[in-house]
Amino acid sequence: MNVKKVVGIGWSGGAINSFVILEDGPLTESSIVPAPTLYLIHMAQDGQLSNSIRSSAHDLRSFFEALRAHGQDWRKLTDSDMSGYLYGHLKTARSCTDKTTNRHISTLKQFYAHAWQIGMLDAPASFTYNYVSTEQKVQGDSEKKVNFDLYNKYIEKGIFSSLLSNVKAKSPFEKERDELVLHLGYYCGLRCAEVTDPRNLQTDDLRKRIAVAVQSNDKTITVPIIGKGDKLRQVDFHPKVFKKIKTFLEGRRKPEYVADGSLICKRDGASLFEGHATNIFKSARVLASANIENVIAELHTKDPHLHFITKPNFLKLTFHALRHTYATNLVDFCYKNGYDPWQYVPEQMGHEDVATTKDYVVFDGKLQRREKVRRALNDEHND
Repeated sequence: MNVKKVVGIGWSGGAINSFVILEDGPLTESSIVPAPTLYLIHMAQDGQLSNSIRSSAHDLRSFFEALRAHGQDWRKLTDSDMSGYLYGHLKTARSCTDKTTNRHISTLKQFYAHAWQIGMLDAPASFTYNYVSTEQKVQGDSEKKVNFDLYNKYIEKGIFSSLLSNVKAKSPFEKERDELVLHLGYYCGLRCAEVTDPRNLQTDDLRKRIAVAVQSNDKTITVPIIGKGDKLRQVDFHPKVFKKIKTFLEGRRKPEYVADGSLICKRDGASLFEGHATNIFKSARVLASANIENVIAELHTKDPHLHFITKPNFLKLTFHALRHTYATNLVDFCYKNGYDPWQYVPEQMGHEDVATTKDYVVFDGKLQRREKVRRALNDEHND
């Protein structure tokens, strides 16, 4: 969905400026999402400031997008549904602060009150708007719930391959670089900003680490990454990323072609802006969307338990979904190879809160273990 400003809306009190929420795609008569748009116009009629209306518009877009992803009707939500949105979507998936979450709550309260006043609801909304605040989480007053929104952010290998094949660039150097950007998210769990941070992925350091690995016949390297809050963690780079970096450094990223410095840089060695990885992912997603229905249909035929992978969810994916997927796959890797996910996953991801790791452990159980147990039982029965 999109938020668009509309200027000069005529009404009895004179022309007003407001915002509307539109469905994605070509603009048609049915593009306007009516309920939230009516509320936004009401805010303008009430003389509220443009910034306040814009803020409410983005809050409501977030709400209606989440409802769409879960196939829910805003008029039929339970108190549990609302609490799930506030905690699962805002607090956990989007990492909103308590202040931001409370702003969303205020917007939703006023939206539902207006909907009742104009007859869009049969009865006033009676949500408690309860959620687990940061303070409560620190005090241990409430147990963290499962982040079901991870379902919408899981990128299966076939989906990732489709994204990778749709990386387009002006030169072979840029194409190889940008493919590597997606690999760093999917196989190493790096955040968008970490990929282009000039303190990370220095080519001279990577060359030394690769040389040591080659000498000892290792297929991976451990790389220091400065991340959120300027905190340092040691990340084990997947063999696929190791090979891709090695090839890049020995080819188009040779120092005689591009001076040593940031691995992910411009053709002249200059730094890229922080949102580069986000833009690369978005561009690949847009191009891949033309054929994604066929990719998903084939995926569902092969693995029916991945039914939650849908085109609407695909169209909402961001670069950060690569990190979510990496964490989930890392839990699976730990169980397969006898490692403790409660220790290894936080180390690789930079998690400070064990409850964040719990999200991925529980999600992996739902995504991987249940289906594997079911298959094992089927195999036993067939034998």
